[in-house]
Amino acid sequence: MQIVTVNESNCVGCNACVRVCPVHANVTRLKDGTRDEFVTTIDATACINCGECVKACMHQARGYNDNIDTFIDMYENKQKLILIVAPAVRTSFPNGAWRILLSWLREHGNVKIYDVGFGADICTYMHNEYMKRSGSSKKIVTQPCPAVVNYIQKYKPELIPNLSPVMSPAGCLAMWLKKYRGVKDPMFMLSPCIAKTSEAEREKAFDYNVTFRHLEKYVLKKGIHWERKAQFEFDELEGGIGRLYPMPGGLKETLQILNQDLIIRNAEGPRTLYDRLERYAHTEDRKKPDVLDVLNCEFGCNQGTAVPESVANLMEVENIMDNISLSNAHETQGGFLGIGRLKRFKEFDKTLSLSDFITEYHTEKVRQAVPTANDYLEIFHSMHKMDAASQAVNCGSCGYKTCKDMAHAIFLGMNVKENCIHFLKHSLKDSYQKLRDVYGACVAEVQEIGVVSQQVHETQSEILDASTDISEKASKLSGNIARLQKLSQTYLEQYQEKDATSLTADDFVKMQKFIAAISTMSKSYYDVAKDFEETSGNIQVQIQSMNESVTNLSGISDGLQNVMLESAQNV
Repeated sequence: MQIVTVNESNCVGCNACVRVCPVHANVTRLKDGTRDEFVTTIDATACINCGECVKACMHQARGYNDNIDTFIDMYENKQKLILIVAPAVRTSFPNGAWRILLSWLREHGNVKIYDVGFGADICTYMHNEYMKRSGSSKKIVTQPCPAVVNYIQKYKPELIPNLSPVMSPAGCLAMWLKKYRGVKDPMFMLSPCIAKTSEAEREKAFDYNVTFRHLEKYVLKKGIHWERKAQFEFDELEGGIGRLYPMPGGLKETLQILNQDLIIRNAEGPRTLYDRLERYAHTEDRKKPDVLDVLNCEFGCNQGTAVPESVANLMEVENIMDNISLSNAHETQGGFLGIGRLKRFKEFDKTLSLSDFITEYHTEKVRQAVPTANDYLEIFHSMHKMDAASQAVNCGSCGYKTCKDMAHAIFLGMNVKENCIHFLKHSLKDSYQKLRDVYGACVAEVQEIGVVSQQVHETQSEILDASTDISEKASKLSGNIARLQKLSQTYLEQYQEKDATSLTADDFVKMQKFIAAISTMSKSYYDVAKDFEETSGNIQVQIQSMNESVTNLSGISDGLQNVMLESAQNV
């Protein structure tokens, strides 16, 4: 099961998840069919399930899977269940709400409920036993946090010999229930931790993980009444000093109660923890503390990655933990519950075996190819980073601390050069220059279009004038022809029936006038017809000229369009 999930449709490529991921397990790519829209997914094999990206995402693009659906199905069908509850329940559901929640779960299902705080007591005791048996030279890193275990197995397997083999408080309680109470029913952990799901899958001590956040949504949907009063006690014993585990340095504080001679340091929060482990790996054993108590979450499990959305603020959380600490101080002095808090550890001496609470780790190293110097250079050049200064801008906009980290991610196919702001700036400069060039080309083309358009306009005017002239000439020609036809008809009517011998001198005079008139009108017809022919020829030339101009104009327009298309592709 992939624990941390991505809703790609909600992802806006803001790089917030990349920025907080301690192991660079995110994969950023361009959205299909785009050149400037990004989506960031997860390489599940590289992810340590720390949940930092889920907390950082402001766009509901990150979520997580736990075993809430399995729990609801079995719980509502009244199957026998075991629920082991993380001590952080007291701060995640403050002011007594945690008692109301657990009481409600007991009333509506067939479930037994145990306190992982008691498992933390076992865990503290077993760490002390392990340190005593291993001798003073043994240096350990604590393992209650499954995100840290995932990190060491995948990225620092050389630290596995230092990783405490004692199970987490949840694992210790689960094994105690199985081996010392004979419990066989399905076992769910109720926790504030996304990564606990991976612990369930890895160690098989408890079967499932249900987070506070998902359970809260379920009980709210079912109509739980937070305002009611509730009396609740865990099955078997409640945790003692182990209730301090959810706070930063919680294991340190409890372990030093048993052995004040131990040198214990603590480290919390992904911004410093993983760098601390890196330094720890390169430190001589004689310079290491006896115990390095580590938690992925900066403020411990009380502010874990899957606490309810309405979790108490940090000051309230610290106040609750202060009260628990004071309660522990009183109880370790006086004692109650029959055996008392410190007497409980004496009872462990008699009843518990260290070997029952030991686990093993296996290397799950994430193999990542390392770029050569030439690989880096090639990637940098593709990003327009041509000199040492541009290759070490280290602005962090991409989500990585350094440009070299970004280049490494690109080499591994886990990011793209388009996600680099330096690359974008350089590309914008290129695009701006191309736009200037395109603008210049467009201006020149438009100016030429203006010239040709003027030529077409002038030719149109000439054709219009010539058309008017030829129309007038055609009208005149038509009139001359009509008059010539009429004169010829008159001549024929008067003389075609007469005998030449009967013609008088007056007739010859008239005939000469007729012939002279016909000759004059024929010449006028010829002149007009010739002028008509010449004008028509001029119009043909002008039309041809205009056609050529229009063809030229079309070519210029096509050229302008090509320039614009090319600019759209390159900008």
